[in-house]
Amino acid sequence: MDINSTRYFLLRTADEFSNASARLQWHPLRQALTLAQNQALRIPVIMPDTAMEVWKSATPMAQDSFGQIAYLSDDRTRVLFNSGHGDMPLRDAQLDEVSPPDGCQYLDMNLNREGLLALPWSNGENLHGLTLFHLGKRWQAQCSLPEKAHRVWLDPENRSWCLGASQLMLCAGEPLSLPYNPQPGRFEPETINPDQLSMSWQQALPETEHTLALCGDDENLYVLGTRADNVQSVFARPLTLSPDISWLQYGMDEQLPLCIDLAVTRDGRLAALAPREDDDKDYANRDCPVLTLQRDNEHGNHRAQLVRERYPMLSQAIPRFVTSADGKLRYQASSGPGFEASPVRPRELHPLRQVCYESESSALLAHTLDSGHPDTLWHRAYLDACIPVGCSLRLSVRVYDHPDDRTSTALLDQPMPTWNSLPSELPFQPALSGHEPGRRGLFEILLQAPDGEVRELRGRYLQLQVHFRGTARQTPALHALRIYHPRFSYQQRYFPELYQQEKRRSDGASTGPANGADVRERLLASFEGMLTPLEGRIAACEQLVHPDSAPAQHLHWLSGAIGAELPGHWPLERQRRWLKHATVMQQYKGTLAATNLALDIACDGAVSRGEIVLVENFRLRRTMATILGRNMDDKDHPLTLGTGMSGNSIVGESLILADIKAREFLSLFAPELAEEEDENQAVETFFQEYGHKVSVVLNGPGILLRTQVSDILSDSMPAHVQWQFVESEQPFVLGTSPLLQVDTFMQNRPAVRPIELDNTWLGREGVLHNPAAFSPADVHART
Repeated sequence: MDINSTRYFLLRTADEFSNASARLQWHPLRQALTLAQNQALRIPVIMPDTAMEVWKSATPMAQDSFGQIAYLSDDRTRVLFNSGHGDMPLRDAQLDEVSPPDGCQYLDMNLNREGLLALPWSNGENLHGLTLFHLGKRWQAQCSLPEKAHRVWLDPENRSWCLGASQLMLCAGEPLSLPYNPQPGRFEPETINPDQLSMSWQQALPETEHTLALCGDDENLYVLGTRADNVQSVFARPLTLSPDISWLQYGMDEQLPLCIDLAVTRDGRLAALAPREDDDKDYANRDCPVLTLQRDNEHGNHRAQLVRERYPMLSQAIPRFVTSADGKLRYQASSGPGFEASPVRPRELHPLRQVCYESESSALLAHTLDSGHPDTLWHRAYLDACIPVGCSLRLSVRVYDHPDDRTSTALLDQPMPTWNSLPSELPFQPALSGHEPGRRGLFEILLQAPDGEVRELRGRYLQLQVHFRGTARQTPALHALRIYHPRFSYQQRYFPELYQQEKRRSDGASTGPANGADVRERLLASFEGMLTPLEGRIAACEQLVHPDSAPAQHLHWLSGAIGAELPGHWPLERQRRWLKHATVMQQYKGTLAATNLALDIACDGAVSRGEIVLVENFRLRRTMATILGRNMDDKDHPLTLGTGMSGNSIVGESLILADIKAREFLSLFAPELAEEEDENQAVETFFQEYGHKVSVVLNGPGILLRTQVSDILSDSMPAHVQWQFVESEQPFVLGTSPLLQVDTFMQNRPAVRPIELDNTWLGREGVLHNPAAFSPADVHART
């Protein structure tokens, strides 16, 4: 809503720009609607029966984050890995060899980012299951499945989605982090591990002849299936834990051969892998088909559209994608020199950088705008777009009051968009497309009919049609579209009735020149289009002086206005936070709270993390608090964290057992009562030792911040207060760490050395830790 209370519709996502044109695409990396590429694809042509035979024999492969490669043995009873020292079975010194039960074979493998390896197995008759092996924690777990799972995929939550011939099975759980041995002399839980690996539920798959592949992303699960007539489809469902979620079916492009594997690309599309042709000796048809899912909610005709963009492969040894710990898309390519020990190796799949766009395309947007009121006067369209030289981007609209009138209402072409020098008509907002005069930024259109005596566009509903025209190398890009309604008319609000429009478009002629009122209306709308954004910027001018939104070049001017010094070498976010709390620190300057706040800002949260702790040097604080009747709750204290003892103790600092203790107590609460010389000397010595002194504890990473801390303390501390630095590599909680002899402070610690027998302080120096690799001992070996 702008300063005139004019509302607008915003279109800026893939769903809002959805259309039925195959020559337009939503570019996920640019976040814009563009012309689709139209490259000449070199896709292999292979017979379906041959492709199915290849699918049955294709073996999986996985690559960890260190470049080590794992694959199945020829008999599929072992997992082999190669880290540069030849092929070896996957095993661990503390665990059994990773192998299926007797008489069973592994069917697939999948590796996720955390280093969890999933391996479904079966004996082909009545014994089916799943094995999980964690490469970093080196544990194994198994569970049984009701049917054979020939594909498995691990989601970001470490849940295993197993694909069978007729069922989708979800498995979740893991073993205990440490072994647990029940003892008869104590109470024991009914279930030792309530979260052990097991099948949670199963869901019937859509009717199809074969389910060939399984993959997913952070939101959805995708299954590749084929019917008896070799027609393929992609079935999708959300990654929800309910088995009652229905599947969405996307029919695949008829130009595609029979694909046997599926994977998600980095831009959210689906790569479908087809086997290479036997007679293609030079591997000319080497492109991997890539699909984009197009939903048609109106007719239910969802399509997996082939992207006319080349993803060439250098070679193809086995038509299966490689699951990788880093999430990159790889395929199994033929080995080159130096890889004789392993017949295949993973290669990343990338799009061809040479672009070739469609020349032009027009499409109706599926999203219809509903103002909620009949006879709405539609006002203006703002386009956040990039229109290169030689390209054009235009709009056509239709307006109607009843849904039945949509097909009978004509589309009306709109004027060419006019570039606006403002980044956005919204106050102080940047343009999504950037800023380049005449080509990139904000474009505007006054919505109107192309001819007629009255050229207003009135109706409850508005539907948009976009017209893209580009060159082979460049395309327009529409990042966002804002449609304002109803029109704020200067003529209707400020002019006498004599000058106002008296006719409607439905009453007048649809051709011919516009009448005087209409010309005047559109002329005044041009001035309104310039003045309204200016008025909006004036109304929102407080954004220019607020620390969170002020331009970076204004921050030093704002700090000078309130008398705060702002270091110019600080990062921008730190400057904004300092400026935001400057007046609070000025008000309470010299106090512990203000000093802690200044240190926390200057050191980017080091005080909140416990890396910097200010401790006031005085004693008997509990006794003083008890006598004065103050609240002694220490739950927010940075050192004790609620573990301190009460000051109302009988034996402790408040119990005076010696003359020197009595003098120290006297110096705290009644120094003026000291009469003897030794009593005066004791009081003076006590104040010199404990009075007006602060210890600054620097823990771990805080040691490196000593220079910044010194600068802040010099400016924030009272002149009579002295401070000293105390460095510690082992942060502690007072009252807990001294008793347990271990570090109990929660923070990010640097890497520790591994455990050594008879040479490690457990809990202080070393931990049991392995890198998430197939062979932790060979993480630096080259594959």
